[in-house]
Amino acid sequence: MAERTVKERPEHKPAEPIVEILQVAPDMIIVGGRRYQLVLDHKQAFDKDKFAERYMDILDKYDYIVGDWGYEQLRLRGFYQNDNPRASKDQLISTLEDYLYEYCNFGCAYFVLERLDAPIAKPHRRSRGAHHRTSRKPYTEKNESPADHRWRQGRNRGQK
Repeated sequence: MAERTVKERPEHKPAEPIVEILQVAPDMIIVGGRRYQLVLDHKQAFDKDKFAERYMDILDKYDYIVGDWGYEQLRLRGFYQNDNPRASKDQLISTLEDYLYEYCNFGCAYFVLERLDAPIAKPHRRSRGAHHRTSRKPYTEKNESPADHRWRQGRNRGQK
């Protein structure tokens, strides 16, 4: 019989943080030069080291970062302020309770970080509609002149 070899599992090494994270006060952290305030820390969920491991730069655009724990894993999600016109409804901080109820384990530990130096939201740009296209010529068959087009219409109706 051939002997089976047992593969040893490599030890889990924590990921290198993407940005520098400093905790300057119990409720204040700096993430890559941006200031955040810990506004809610349900069940002492905030762990600076785990946050540093899980943080991604895509979260820079959000006004709030919510972290929740499930199965000993930290999950991060971004939310916008309620007055942000470019955000969908499920991305607004007012839907935090819905998010916790729908996507988190019952009674899980979570925290909310609010960005203090958030950029001002840009308003939607209006697209130009058809009424702005004045240089466009009306469609005619085979690029005929408008006079030829009118003549053809009259001819088709039995007029000469």
